[in-house]
Amino acid sequence: MKKTNILPTVVLCSICLVVALVLSLVNMVTAPIIKEAQNAAANEALLVVLPDGKNFEKIEINESYPAVITSGYKADGGFVFEATVTGKSSGLIIMCGIDTEGKIVATKVIAEQETDSYDANVFPFVEGGEGAYTGMSLDGFEPYLVSGATLTSKAYSEAMKASLQAFVIANGGSVDVRSPEQIIKDSCNEALGTEGLEFTKWFATEVLEGIDSVYTVAEGYVFVIGESFIGADAKGAIVTENVSDDTAALVTAAHTLLTSSTETEITDLGDKIHSSITKVSVTNTNNYIFEVKASGFSVYQYDEYSSGANAPIIVKVSISADGKIIDCRTLSHSESKGYGDACATEDYYDSWRGVGADEVIISSSPITGETTDPGAISGATYTSEGYQKAIKRAFEAFEILGGENE
Repeated sequence: MKKTNILPTVVLCSICLVVALVLSLVNMVTAPIIKEAQNAAANEALLVVLPDGKNFEKIEINESYPAVITSGYKADGGFVFEATVTGKSSGLIIMCGIDTEGKIVATKVIAEQETDSYDANVFPFVEGGEGAYTGMSLDGFEPYLVSGATLTSKAYSEAMKASLQAFVIANGGSVDVRSPEQIIKDSCNEALGTEGLEFTKWFATEVLEGIDSVYTVAEGYVFVIGESFIGADAKGAIVTENVSDDTAALVTAAHTLLTSSTETEITDLGDKIHSSITKVSVTNTNNYIFEVKASGFSVYQYDEYSSGANAPIIVKVSISADGKIIDCRTLSHSESKGYGDACATEDYYDSWRGVGADEVIISSSPITGETTDPGAISGATYTSEGYQKAIKRAFEAFEILGGENE
């Protein structure tokens, strides 16, 4: 019988145990030191962000406050709030001083692990008593977003808005601190008379007159008109109370068109349209729906598509019979967080709605600032160009297929 030598295994296990013990001891020693350093920085920052503050007292932060607010102080002269947010990296801790009128006095970062270029682009412009947020109140809040440092500047903006909301709450007021997604979910449930249901936003394949968007569940539909949410059951009967006759007429007409609309996939495409178009359907009202591969930043050679980490953007777009975009959606992508992933947001989709073929511009030069070109994302030129090309090809296919059906 072959003898097994267990000595190497025992040695290896012993080494692992020793290393684990050492790391544990190091953590026990360093964790309090790190925490003490952060507390010292926080105490020093109180007078930096609220110079006229006196008699600082820590206040209780409960669930009514924004989730990113981790501590707060009341003083003679205002409040100071500490927010912990995630920028390029987690652990971005920012203090914000707010005077008795609810205006930001000054801000200061007390802990961060951001990339050097990110914090260099953002912090000099937002920190201190003369930063971009100085003097700003909740009513007039405007985020200060920096091209090239999107994640850091978004995180800083989140911390500032949360601090201003915390000021209102600390003074006995109320603020809706729900996320936009939660607000939509709650509004849909309220409109339909349900609780806790998860709604799906309908991908519009028909032009619904006067309707901004539609959310669906098995129990029915919720039609959004401006800031109003109107619920209708599966048969179209309106269940939301106190709906005007004009609004009811819009909802009824929309429900009829939505539920009578049908889609037929066109399978015999041959080589008539560009190879990047993977699926085409047409409605009974002659609107077309295309699924197109878009080569964004993750696919460096245009018109060549791969899979995995370098997968293309998959775009779904519907075009009305008169040649205007009805709706647009990103089905999947692997674009950079904080840059190209803007192609998968409602704001981005809104920029395409109503656009015709002659309005599609290919952004071949770097996009560094504000632009009115549909689909152009500042700081994400490759994503923009790929997406715009995909939309252009959908319109080209629409012209070919639509012409055949005339």
